[in-house]
Amino acid sequence: MRNLTMHREKTIIACAAKIRIFIEDVDGKLILDGVKCKQIGSLKNGKTDTYAITSERVKLFVVFSHVAPQKYHAVCLLEADVRNQNVELFTAPMADAFAGNPFYIFTK
Repeated sequence: MRNLTMHREKTIIACAAKIRIFIEDVDGKLILDGVKCKQIGSLKNGKTDTYAITSERVKLFVVFSHVAPQKYHAVCLLEADVRNQNVELFTAPMADAFAGNPFYIFTK
């Protein structure tokens, strides 16, 4: 197991919306991009949280719409890590109202 630390950048865009963090899981109930996923947490604007994830290769999804998660999400592939090193990622929205103010995932 390793730790995933997600930082949500504090912005005025989509500031009231809470995003949900999903991870690839065979027992998951939500299907995103053909992958079964389970929710591991949620993030409010400007907050940081840490989640325990597997050391195997896994897809991480940031869902920014409760109504249409299959359409409004970002994905990041986390490679396998035999040394169990922790992962630190950041997420923030882009100002594009026609695309639902999509979030993106990045490292610093």
